[in-house]
Amino acid sequence: MSDIVSPLSIVIVNFNSGAFLEATTSALLTSLAADSELIVVDNRSSDSSVGSLRAQNNVTLVQLDSNYGFGTAANIGAARARNDFIVFLNPDAFVPDGTFSRMTEYLMGHPETGLCGGLLLDFHGREQAGSRRYDPTLIRSCGKAVRSIVPVHSAPTFDRHHEVLPSMPVYVDAISGACMMVRRQVHQNIGGFDEGYFLHFEDLDYCRRVREAGWKIAFIPDAPIYHFQGVSGAITEKMLLQHKHAGLARYLDKFASRGNLPRIGRRLTLRALRVARSLASWSFQLKSNNRNRGGEVRIDDNDLIRIGRTLSGRIPLVLVFGPRSEVGDAINARLNACGHSTASVSTRPAAVRLSPGAITIHPDLLVRNLAGVRLNIVAIVSACPIWELPAYEAFLRGSVGRGTPWVVLSSTSAVTKLGSSEPISRAVVSKLCAGEDWLARVRSGDTGRTIIARPTLIYGGQRNRNINKIKQLTRLLRIKLSLEFAQGRRRPIHCDDIAEWVTALLCLEFANQELEYQGLDKQEQRRLTVGDAELVRVDLAGGEAVTFTEMVKRTQMIACSTGIKLHCRRGVAQLLFSLVNWLPWFREVPKDFVSRLEKDFLFSSDEAIKLQSQVFRRFYP
Repeated sequence: MSDIVSPLSIVIVNFNSGAFLEATTSALLTSLAADSELIVVDNRSSDSSVGSLRAQNNVTLVQLDSNYGFGTAANIGAARARNDFIVFLNPDAFVPDGTFSRMTEYLMGHPETGLCGGLLLDFHGREQAGSRRYDPTLIRSCGKAVRSIVPVHSAPTFDRHHEVLPSMPVYVDAISGACMMVRRQVHQNIGGFDEGYFLHFEDLDYCRRVREAGWKIAFIPDAPIYHFQGVSGAITEKMLLQHKHAGLARYLDKFASRGNLPRIGRRLTLRALRVARSLASWSFQLKSNNRNRGGEVRIDDNDLIRIGRTLSGRIPLVLVFGPRSEVGDAINARLNACGHSTASVSTRPAAVRLSPGAITIHPDLLVRNLAGVRLNIVAIVSACPIWELPAYEAFLRGSVGRGTPWVVLSSTSAVTKLGSSEPISRAVVSKLCAGEDWLARVRSGDTGRTIIARPTLIYGGQRNRNINKIKQLTRLLRIKLSLEFAQGRRRPIHCDDIAEWVTALLCLEFANQELEYQGLDKQEQRRLTVGDAELVRVDLAGGEAVTFTEMVKRTQMIACSTGIKLHCRRGVAQLLFSLVNWLPWFREVPKDFVSRLEKDFLFSSDEAIKLQSQVFRRFYP
């Protein structure tokens, strides 16, 4: 079923785009209205990208005898357009359902707007530089070149993606040619694209002339488009820099001549910019090589296409909160290994360990509910602090289907720190309880199972604190403290045990869902989606109970084979802790920490094992 409120003429300019072209066109053909049209103009590609389109009756394929550049090819495609709204779309752009509808509705409701564009995102869910822009003056061009070499954030630039994302459509100077919707009347009145540009800056020139003709240009933040830049295989980095430089030179000669800057001044500045762009390109290649040597996942075209389909809602996925935690990282990796696609919510996608085809999403997209129903979410996993989830309530209520299982990690601190006299501990308990209460309220009336898992003391990996802090201090000081008074027992749990339990539980849920729906008609399936959610709270604990003394002893043996052994009595430990409490490492530790070492904090995983049978390992740091 189409989501387009008015027929569109979509023009795609292709040059050696490989499998991207087929993936993009096939996705579009499933969502376009019957009276819409898809026009592909090929700039004499040398690959097989247009091969599959020749047999498509609902695609108009125009094959040129040479590569005439983007602007010329786009004009040729637009000349064949019959509908009132023309969309210029790159072959490496994936358009989620609802995006074109939002853009069309805006143009129909705002007759003063001649051109609009949506939110361009990369496969990490970050806004791309060309999504919204200022006019590229010479000063802004210089500022952008400086930013590409050194992190001088105060330098002026014509890109606006560094600015706060607006919550509603706004007028801008320019948008990207990767996806722009224009009235056919406007395109004809301004004479289309300036064919003097071969590649780059033709979209900026186009936007400038639209505004000079008296029309406004709108940027629509709730109309996302996922764009994978640089898929034309025949375009080298050197050629790309040449086209960018030539495009900027033409643009400034065309429009900056109206100012007072002499032509010689512009030429000298452009030469400096050319050197700066070359340095920036060299720096980028160096950083990329370093990242690859560091083991970063290499993304090929097939992975990108799968990512695009996932982001467009065509592939089911598990939404993972807290992927940069040790537990979240392990859960993400195991789900990918089991064949499940994941979308990890993170502000730092480079820090998230991803398998090929897995994606990251910037939290702002969810907080603002900009990803919406475009994601096909089949499960929710949260390894972040539970009190952070309410920030995503609008998204979770509106975009996650009924019957979706949730597995959310809380903490046994909700029990162990209950009634504490320490403000820090009381604050932790308050936030944990508020998060769990919020989850119960949000899931009320849903049919999906909700599991609140409360892990006890977590260890393992490189980022977890607690055990790692003991290791670091032992290696640093070469001192092994013997805390004989600390006889309180614990059941530490390894982060991998938590990840394995969560992954196995979700796989079991998916299998049960398939069995439930197998052979049922629609009425019976609908009956299964009515009722209240089953909310279960379980504890997660390790397979061995050890005293705090024994736990520290084993940890110190792993951290350092030699060292001075000191027996520390309770009074001495209290004094030492009071002295170091002002250090950054210890400021968040409650003042009753020493007395807590003498208390048992034992929990059982029996209820968790009833949900998913698993043997939890003995403590080995």
